[in-house]
Amino acid sequence: MTAIEIRNAPDDGVLRFEAWDDDSRIGEATARPVQLFEHEHFCEVRVDQDRRRQGIGTALYAALDRALPKGEALVCRLLHGDGAAVGFAGSIGHDLVELCPAPQADPSASAWDAWISRQAVPDGAVAVRSDEVPAADLEEAWVDYYVWAHESIGPLRPRDVVAAASSGIADHLDHAASTLILRNGGIVALSLVFDEVAEDGIIRILAETPRIDEPGGIRLVAAAVARTLAVLGGRGVRVAELEGRTFDPHVPAVVATFPPHASNPMSVVRLHRSS
Repeated sequence: MTAIEIRNAPDDGVLRFEAWDDDSRIGEATARPVQLFEHEHFCEVRVDQDRRRQGIGTALYAALDRALPKGEALVCRLLHGDGAAVGFAGSIGHDLVELCPAPQADPSASAWDAWISRQAVPDGAVAVRSDEVPAADLEEAWVDYYVWAHESIGPLRPRDVVAAASSGIADHLDHAASTLILRNGGIVALSLVFDEVAEDGIIRILAETPRIDEPGGIRLVAAAVARTLAVLGGRGVRVAELEGRTFDPHVPAVVATFPPHASNPMSVVRLHRSS
């Protein structure tokens, strides 16, 4: 076997290395800045299926590690069901950033229909579609959520940068399924479905409260998720996945009330660096 060549192939500000065997590219590794975090880079290492376990991924990661300045972090997402990726990250070493259990609902099933029917909107509040409030109010609630949900896990950029990046978020929602809970005219819970279809075809729901200490937040989030699931069930959707982390203030308690369900857990980790 010929020696594997690791080539530097940067792409528009993204660190990128390729592994070549003669005239065949057999793997690549990239590190791209995370838009709303300081000093964080999202890392991906891919090697052709038939060339794995030959040290190629390790060589690609080592090239990224050498090229990225000291003090910058490399983070990646690990699907727990992907044994090869989990094993590779374990061989490098990593620290857990967040664990996302990713429970899956079948909103067309009778058990889920019963769960949905029990999640009444609390007195004094009302559930509405996400396009029934001004887009500016929705964006402000989203930024409130994003800041508290992320400032504890890494060096988040200033709020005005987050707000600028969130401008126009209402244009990317499935408004019929996305739900807001209003109380005294303000948004106190959200359950959002984005209109972009994921590669795996699974519909994902992002739910929480805009303020981390919202009174009655568990019931508010449950009511928002229930309305979203009811809409999806009416469409015949069989799999809807709830996003959220184990340390979120309300979603784990809501999930604890779910009927028996499948899950697709994922972790975000910071990979160890040699420098």
